[in-house]
Amino acid sequence: MWRKFLFIPPLAIGIAVVVLTVGNRPAPARKAPVEEARVVRVMEVRPVALRPRITGYGTVRPSHVWNAVAQVGGKVIHVHPELKKGAIIAAGTEIITIAPDDYRLAIAQAEANIRATEARLAEIDVGEENTRSLLELEREALEVARRDYQRKKELEERGAVPTSVLEQALNPLIAQRKQVQALENTLSLLPAQRKALEEQLSIYRSQLATANLNLERTHIRMPFDGRISLVAIEVGQFAPAGMQLAAADGIAQAEVEAQYPLQRLRSIIRMAADIPAEMTLDARRMQELIRELGLSVEILIEEGEDPLIRKGRFDRMSDSFDPKTRTVGVIGVIDDPYAHVSPGREPPLTKGMFVRMDILARPVKNVLVIPRAAVHEGKVFVVDGDSRLAIRPVRIVARMRDLAIIGEGLEAGEHIVLSDLVPALEGQLLRPVRDEETAGMVTREAAGGTAR
Repeated sequence: MWRKFLFIPPLAIGIAVVVLTVGNRPAPARKAPVEEARVVRVMEVRPVALRPRITGYGTVRPSHVWNAVAQVGGKVIHVHPELKKGAIIAAGTEIITIAPDDYRLAIAQAEANIRATEARLAEIDVGEENTRSLLELEREALEVARRDYQRKKELEERGAVPTSVLEQALNPLIAQRKQVQALENTLSLLPAQRKALEEQLSIYRSQLATANLNLERTHIRMPFDGRISLVAIEVGQFAPAGMQLAAADGIAQAEVEAQYPLQRLRSIIRMAADIPAEMTLDARRMQELIRELGLSVEILIEEGEDPLIRKGRFDRMSDSFDPKTRTVGVIGVIDDPYAHVSPGREPPLTKGMFVRMDILARPVKNVLVIPRAAVHEGKVFVVDGDSRLAIRPVRIVARMRDLAIIGEGLEAGEHIVLSDLVPALEGQLLRPVRDEETAGMVTREAAGGTAR
């Protein structure tokens, strides 16, 4: 029974040995704490040449739209075989013809009226000449009758002839006076008759001009090279005056109206024109600056990895302002939107296409630009001379795509932190590693770079 407890003495001896060994071991040496530097990506802040750019989005629309409205009524006798929606037709092409018979008859009627009136005017001219000649003869006859009457009156006064002879001489004198007066009245009426006929002739000539114009209006031609957007007539149909027969969009120019935040647009203009921040810009001065700066636009069709880029010009600002989004419309114009088209690769700028439009100004030298991601609620992380973190407040003049343009708070040659620091502790030790790829991207994008 007692043998069951024989293991206890050896176990006690082993425990005692372990306790003595641990108790006599010397304490481990303590090392002083060492501060560990955090590895961060940095870039040097360098002055660059900045080409201000601001991005907006809008839809393409033609600069010129033509509605083919019937100016005269009639039956349609011809429709161009290419007059179909989407077809491109050259300027001057006759696309629709309205029956001209009624207008040719109107021309013939007006011409006949003109000839008749001209004949009446010629008749008046001849009649006037004849009347004047006859009047001259009648006046001579009147003078003869007057002298005869005067002679007989003198004889009657001397008693050489009776009074009856004098009375008989008076009747021819009165009759001759009536004849002369009648001819003079006829001549006095001729100018009024001629004026009336001349006015009538003017009316007939106006009718002839209208008839010729209406005849020309039966031929409807393309006013410019255009793409047909509407066809609403067929051969044999009656087209009343005022009916829209077709519509076409000009292909010489296209427009894009894109929306931009007003504050950002003003910032870009201030930067490009080197205007102090305290100077106010009213609408008129802003429009003048836009003309002076020679702004241009780039239209980008964002399909796939590489967007298609078309150059354009800043044409004008829209008349509308959206108070909810505080954005203003800008209209850019692109010449030859159908030029340089490659099927499957470079499509034309067609109506309704949603595109991106970048506004670009002239380059501005010596501008401090950093990535937008390096700004944290108005502050930038800077590596100081002791490789420690300094949190620096900055004033941002403008933002451009992935860039932030710095007005105050940074100096050229300083290094900013690009890595995310969580938590960011003022004064913590850093081990900076230059990120030349990001620095190169900033330089390229600031200069206008490749559009993305």
